[in-house]
Amino acid sequence: MRPDRQRMSRGSIVRASVLMTVFNGQTYVQTAVASALAQAAEEFEVVVIDDGSTDDTPRILGDFRDPRLRVVHGGRLGRARALNLGIETCASPYVAVLDADDVALPHRLREQVAFLDGNDEVALVGSRYRPFIDGDGKAIGEDLLPLDYAAIVRDLKEYRCPLFHSSVMFRKERVRAVGGYDESLASNEDWDLYVRLALAARVPIANIDARLSLKRLHRHQFFWGEEGIEFTPAGRDAERTVRRRIAELGGAASPAG
Repeated sequence: MRPDRQRMSRGSIVRASVLMTVFNGQTYVQTAVASALAQAAEEFEVVVIDDGSTDDTPRILGDFRDPRLRVVHGGRLGRARALNLGIETCASPYVAVLDADDVALPHRLREQVAFLDGNDEVALVGSRYRPFIDGDGKAIGEDLLPLDYAAIVRDLKEYRCPLFHSSVMFRKERVRAVGGYDESLASNEDWDLYVRLALAARVPIANIDARLSLKRLHRHQFFWGEEGIEFTPAGRDAERTVRRRIAELGGAASPAG
């Protein structure tokens, strides 16, 4: 069953929304937004929440002249609050997340919309992805992820994150039903969302066995860069919180840390 199509204020029909949040992302945001707008799909929009950027990000976003792009300047909210604002802003029942330093491959929306259209029980679907090093574009490592719900649950219970956030598309009403992203977490809000969907709500989630996104690796990353949030006390507290939730929902071992 296909979801009801929703009309935006400008009169167009939206089948899928790409959601991006950005804070001081001037180096890569133009490429990320351009990749979202270059989708080989019809009837989609791109929603960018500028999370209080103080660099050249607002000007870069303002230079786009595409009616499918909507930019919201929300002030400094923090990642999870900005994502939740974005969910409420998106016009479509399908929301595809893309981080401001990653790249969506042209067929991403088309394949994920088709998957959700054909799998009513699935609340959220990710995909394989290709990591690459900034600068020379060299692909590194493997991106092997579990595909079906049972395998994803096994990974979650073993304290692994089985989805790549910039490859995720979800049904907006299902994510709203579990409270959206947890705004109390300084990081790992995506991992926590998968835990609450798959383990707490017992809603099926999946990965498509196709590479639909590119993950940029660089030293200024919000999570794993030289000054990434993961290395701060708040980041470590957030990871412990998610691990504790997994343990309470049937994790295989006591959470580390």
